[in-house]
Amino acid sequence: MIIGIIGLILLAIGWIYETIIIIKEKKSKINLKFAIIYVIGSLCLVIYSIQIKDTLFIILNGLIAISSLISLIYSLKK
Repeated sequence: MIIGIIGLILLAIGWIYETIIIIKEKKSKINLKFAIIYVIGSLCLVIYSIQIKDTLFIILNGLIAISSLISLIYSLKK
């Protein structure tokens, strides 16, 4: 459980940091097709993690889905 929490924290820090940069620069350097696929994949993982009732997985994938959605929004603004 501790390793899962550490992994969650590290991944969340990385995604939050990247999302803050995207918001500050008002643009995403991520390819639009990749961003769309990533958002869909993240949402699928959120649904799966809810189905298996894994709290850490729900939190992690929820944060990643939100961050990837923000990246997608800024990619669409190009």
